[in-house]
Amino acid sequence: MNILLITVRADFGGGPRHVHQLIEELPSDFNIYVAFPQGKPYGNLWQEHPKIKKCINIPYRKFSIKYLFLLRRFIIENNISILHSHGNGAGLYSRILKIIVPQIKVVHTFHGITNNYSSYFISCIHKIIGRSLRYLTNKFILVSNGEFELGKSMRFLFTDKSVIIYNAIADEGLKFNRYDNKLVIISLSRFDFAKNMDMAYRIAKALRNNHEIEFVWVGDGEDFVRLKQKSVEEHVNINFIGFTEYPMSYLKNADLYLSTSRFEGLPYALIEAASVGLPIVATDVVGNNEVVLHDYNGLVFKTEQEAVDAIKKLSINADLLNRYSINSRELYLKTFTMEKMISSIVDTYVQVLNQ
Repeated sequence: MNILLITVRADFGGGPRHVHQLIEELPSDFNIYVAFPQGKPYGNLWQEHPKIKKCINIPYRKFSIKYLFLLRRFIIENNISILHSHGNGAGLYSRILKIIVPQIKVVHTFHGITNNYSSYFISCIHKIIGRSLRYLTNKFILVSNGEFELGKSMRFLFTDKSVIIYNAIADEGLKFNRYDNKLVIISLSRFDFAKNMDMAYRIAKALRNNHEIEFVWVGDGEDFVRLKQKSVEEHVNINFIGFTEYPMSYLKNADLYLSTSRFEGLPYALIEAASVGLPIVATDVVGNNEVVLHDYNGLVFKTEQEAVDAIKKLSINADLLNRYSINSRELYLKTFTMEKMISSIVDTYVQVLNQ
């Protein structure tokens, strides 16, 4: 079976990471081809990856008629049977390719659906495109129940052609036991609009007089420098780590995970947090609320004050923190293992090919 994975991103993010997992973990009887932009980290990794039969470079987050027809030729020359697109930009390529190469089977994974647009005009354009492209899709993969419900309400998919397959990560063991008195609260994040690190900053600022609480932020992005400078000026206790290729070591040395995302598909960072046994405090949004079950392995919140109160509550209740920790690990093992995800995706490919 020849499968072409397509993504218009190869930088850090859930979509590219998911593509990398498929490249690494799909069984050897699948011939893997990949269309992707150049760049760090994944573009460089994929260029010479031993499991990739052949690759083609396409523009970063940009649609091009020229590359549409280069992809068409690539599909025909390599006898591709399934085109699996990841994210909105890749989904535009895959569904238009369905028109000009009608025999191709198209599987599309959204990796996050939003109804939070910057203007009414952009909202209308996105909805028109999304509702039109659904007719050119053989199978929709949703990474959470919430994403499925949102996609259904926005008419971006057909329910009888949809399957929910949770994101997953490999098991890297439990967090370390720490014996000092500090509560270390970690966030792994891009510093951008979607991740809403301004809210995380305001939560940290509200707790700055509690010297037993330390915030650790791992990641980079457009808001990183501004927020770091602001924390210095206002004496907010945040340790800005910046980008790292191995954030797991920071997760394992933390006590609690904080997410302030405005929207998600199904966030890898929260799955990682659950896998090492971290309790989680997170915004009550699509995706988050399927990794954080309220009062089971953490607490979800709608307002900044609710988040502040949740952290205060956990900072003085070691038994509750420990119960949430145990439950996080159990939820990961039950729901978010790599074996479960890969098995479901293989089943989906076989089903689509036999339609």
